[in-house]
Amino acid sequence: MFEASVKRISYILLVIGSLVSSSINAQWNDAMVQVPAQKNFVGGVYGSADANSTCITSSFAVNILLGNYIGDNLKQQVESNLGKFNRIGYNLNYGIYGVWHNDSIQTRVFNFFFAIRHKSYLNTDFSRDVFNMAFYGNAMYAGQTAKLVPFSLNMSSYQQAEIGMVVTNFGGKGVFGIGLSFLTGQQLLAINAQNATLYTDPTGQSLQFNTNTEMFQSDTAANKRPVNGYGASMDLYFKAPLKLGKRNSTISFSLTDVGFMFWNNKSLYYHKDTAYHYDGVSINNITDLQNVSFNSTSKDSVQNKYLPFAKKSFFYSIPSTLSINSNTDFGKYHLELGYWYMFNANAVGYYYVQGDKYLANNWMAAAQLGFGGYGTVNAELMLSKQTAKSTFKVALDHIQGLILPTYFGGAGLYLEYLHTIGK
Repeated sequence: MFEASVKRISYILLVIGSLVSSSINAQWNDAMVQVPAQKNFVGGVYGSADANSTCITSSFAVNILLGNYIGDNLKQQVESNLGKFNRIGYNLNYGIYGVWHNDSIQTRVFNFFFAIRHKSYLNTDFSRDVFNMAFYGNAMYAGQTAKLVPFSLNMSSYQQAEIGMVVTNFGGKGVFGIGLSFLTGQQLLAINAQNATLYTDPTGQSLQFNTNTEMFQSDTAANKRPVNGYGASMDLYFKAPLKLGKRNSTISFSLTDVGFMFWNNKSLYYHKDTAYHYDGVSINNITDLQNVSFNSTSKDSVQNKYLPFAKKSFFYSIPSTLSINSNTDFGKYHLELGYWYMFNANAVGYYYVQGDKYLANNWMAAAQLGFGGYGTVNAELMLSKQTAKSTFKVALDHIQGLILPTYFGGAGLYLEYLHTIGK
């Protein structure tokens, strides 16, 4: 009976937090920070894809991806959700890991781990006018100035090789972990507009564009190298037990991917604070396009004047995440409250409440309600099954976008399989 209870408690502790991990980036895998009773080795593979937005509905996104005609009804779905600040975000994260459990050095008990991961990010923060300009054009702004800020776009992809250790009896019953990673970068595009406006003449005779924009971009050459940058990052984790009345509880903190990438000297940098006035082109003879002139201005001179790119190497921070959560044992279920924030990613803080329920035959179910991140409200479900040596987890995120696709957006899926070798 005691052995069965210990197995049940260990399984609950193993699975709790999986839903949060899938929502963020699965960096501190549960297998890395658990406290097993004996030495063993755990190997696992996982994959996570997540997309969400404060304004883009699922119906709108699906039609865009399929290349369908975007009618006014679809545009209106987005229009009704637009605010002063609007966000879209996409994360892709997959990899493998291995953990050696319960190695002792003097009085300390350690878990040692390694992981190899691929990560891709695409996110943007934009104004209502940016959406209107993209899908309606500038005719609706005749005699007005369209405000194209805020506008920020980040797109990056890189690989990560990490080694680390976790002290499972830190200060007695606490858990402390640290991981160090080597990074190889493939792609970066980062645009930040501090100021951007477009004035359209009432009769459509001219445009006035004002901008103060900075851009960083990795090598764009057709024969570019597979690796365009190198970097390093660090992860930190801490968990401590608490007593809430008669209830057992824990509180945990983590920092993941605190680091940078150094992009090579084939990369591009742009920064310009300028104004551009456009009043059309001069056509001397409509039957002879060779006579068309842009006020005697060549393409190269326009680019050099208004888009003065410079090839240079630079450092750029990667997206990193701060996470805080508490978990309280109520016997038949666990209640978790938490918060996470992703830096350098155009996201806002995400607050959530989560319930974890242990079921018969080593099944675990969890449900989460939250607000923030790349979207607004969020609902997520997770299911996990444990056998004698293996565990399988699946989580479905942004369920509101599936149930009400014309009002909400977002889609997310997390899959993980881990296998234990040893006792």
